[in-house]
Amino acid sequence: MAGSDILRYEKSRRVVTITLDRPEAMNALSVRLRHELDEAMGEFTRDDDALVAILTGAGGRAFSAGADLKEMSQTAATADATTSPWTPDPETAVRRDIPGFIGIDRTPKPVIAAIDGYCLAGGFELALYSDIRLATTSSSFGLPEPRRSLLAGPGLINLSRMIPLGEALRMQLTGTPITAERAHQIGLVQELVPDREALFDRATAIAEEILACAPLAVQFIKRIVRGGRDLPVDAQWQLSDMYTRAIAQTDDMREGPRAFAEKRAPRWTMS
Repeated sequence: MAGSDILRYEKSRRVVTITLDRPEAMNALSVRLRHELDEAMGEFTRDDDALVAILTGAGGRAFSAGADLKEMSQTAATADATTSPWTPDPETAVRRDIPGFIGIDRTPKPVIAAIDGYCLAGGFELALYSDIRLATTSSSFGLPEPRRSLLAGPGLINLSRMIPLGEALRMQLTGTPITAERAHQIGLVQELVPDREALFDRATAIAEEILACAPLAVQFIKRIVRGGRDLPVDAQWQLSDMYTRAIAQTDDMREGPRAFAEKRAPRWTMS
């Protein structure tokens, strides 16, 4: 995937950078952009030579301001609400599999969100699905949906699993954004940086730290932690035991201790 006029897909070494590229619309998530994002994440997931993704927004004003409300208003004027991609399927009443979020939610590989500017509504929810969030000090975060008589999607479900309930409800009930500093204080953001240049320097540095680890170990860790976080503790232990047995059968598990003993960098084969 070479990208398009609204999404850029670039790979350097084993790191993929996916850039939402609608700066004139604050990288609003149009239907087309969300589908292209799913396609990009699918390509990243299938590419054995790509091990870490950095997700960001173009322009410096916004990571993403969320759904394209102009597009939504046009759709609402001509379509039944039950056909909207932002409302539940009438047969299942489940909104979890919203295009644009599925790929990030399901990839076993690490995703770093590099946030610069407004990170709101659906854009904020993309960041929540990412594994590590870095932000410039000028960024802000929020779920303003109730101010437009809308209900957030993943933000209503995931946020209180990541930060204290009161903090989540304050954001969800008021629709008022919080600063990057506050987001860092409550654990939403793992690191703050002064500007855009530093943002990509740190995102790349963290990606390099991940690349130093065995790829299968990294992917198994993500599956255990993210896939098991809503399971009972005993069930999560069972999940962990399953992946521990699986990795014990790999050449990479033998290569790690061998490289340490020989005082050299390990050569991972993902086998």
